[in-house]
Amino acid sequence: MSGIANAMDAGMHCMSHEQQQVLCSTTSKNVSMLAAYAIMGTWAMVVWHHLSDKDFSTVLTMSSITQFLGFVLLALKVRWAKSAAGLSSKTLEMYFIFFCFRLSSTCFKNGYLPIDRSGDWVYQSGDALSVLVVLHLLYVTHKTYGTTYQAQHDSLDIFKAIIPCAILAFFVKGDLNSSPFFDWVWTTSLLLDTIAMLPQLWMMTKAGGKVDGMTSHYVVTLTISRAFAFAFWWHGYTELHIEGSSFNKAGYTVLLAHLIQMMLCADFLYYYVKGMLAGRGTAVLPNIEV
Repeated sequence: MSGIANAMDAGMHCMSHEQQQVLCSTTSKNVSMLAAYAIMGTWAMVVWHHLSDKDFSTVLTMSSITQFLGFVLLALKVRWAKSAAGLSSKTLEMYFIFFCFRLSSTCFKNGYLPIDRSGDWVYQSGDALSVLVVLHLLYVTHKTYGTTYQAQHDSLDIFKAIIPCAILAFFVKGDLNSSPFFDWVWTTSLLLDTIAMLPQLWMMTKAGGKVDGMTSHYVVTLTISRAFAFAFWWHGYTELHIEGSSFNKAGYTVLLAHLIQMMLCADFLYYYVKGMLAGRGTAVLPNIEV
């Protein structure tokens, strides 16, 4: 046994200091990611067994939890890279605005919440925690690692779409909150959520197309979150039909919005899987030359 220990010690000495640092950094990074997945998985199991009625509507709560996981993984990526390169501040700002709108509805009205116990506070807590992580990411992007932020690539002027989204929401809102104002607030949040990811995807393609593994985890978990939400509304969109109306405009708007969100991530997922199968460990998106 002592011979094996001596051989291992000699092997470590043969490694350069830089190689040891890379190995330790990679190990710590992987442990952090696994811990994040384990904690979120445990949270999801506790919610399912103790804080829900084991009803299908719990999938909407799982959407909120998975979205929070995505932001946590992104924060870990920034922390270990000590860089905000490739991170879109505009997407983060759009998500902050989106969460403010959605929480303004879900914290006061229950029309668009899961119908089981997980809609009492667990669903909203996932969104509230996501807001905290988004604010943290905005801070490190502009302050802690501000010199690494690639503002020249984060050039999609998405904020001009906020007012059109708010106006459109007025015409396609449902009535599950039984309040024209809060129905409008929730529908506005839905439309903002639909376009929030655009600056990030734009930046990924414009900055050369290569996306590291940890950023890939963020987009993949966000896609899974959208899939959960789409599944929920696929089964519940008929509830949005307003009595006396011949066309369920609110229900089809919700479905279309979630479908667009899925489609925006579908292209990325294609290149993500393609990169993994090629053994690159990264996604390589088509480069946008402007």
